[in-house]
Amino acid sequence: MKLNLNTEKKTLIILAVISTISLSIIFGVLLPTIKYIKKLDQETSTLRQYLEKKYENTKTLRTSKEKIEEIQSIVSTYPDDLFYHGDELKLITSLERLAANNRVEQKIDNSNLDKIGEAVNLSLTVNGDYKNVLQYLSSLEKEKYYFTITNLQIVSATSPQNNNPNATIMNLDLTLYVN
Repeated sequence: MKLNLNTEKKTLIILAVISTISLSIIFGVLLPTIKYIKKLDQETSTLRQYLEKKYENTKTLRTSKEKIEEIQSIVSTYPDDLFYHGDELKLITSLERLAANNRVEQKIDNSNLDKIGEAVNLSLTVNGDYKNVLQYLSSLEKEKYYFTITNLQIVSATSPQNNNPNATIMNLDLTLYVN
């Protein structure tokens, strides 16, 4: 059977065949490839985020490790500054030395040094010139023990019997934790 086709029909048939082949290539090859590329892009993005998170965790871990080493070196000096059972005489001597160095009179009004629990509680009365009393307080803060001031009262001690206008009385309650 011989088809007698004119040029116009031949051109339409060739165009239809080429279009069919082109569409089959587009739908059979290009679209799946585009979908695969998009899937790879999404997986790559997820992997990148995961790796960034791991990197941040590693950086944080390194920083934390450095901080731990720094803290350990600082903490290793703390035992010298802690109060231990049996250091009662050292504590009293230290307070008396502070009073003498700052030219004030100090009296321990109340303490639990004879029956120490978790903390030592001291009540002190310090008399002297206002400037010296403040220097005593400053020296107390610089002392090697970690004192917690629970009460501080500073009042003038000027009276007709005492002619010093700068005379001051400081009542001080301290807590010192025992190791």
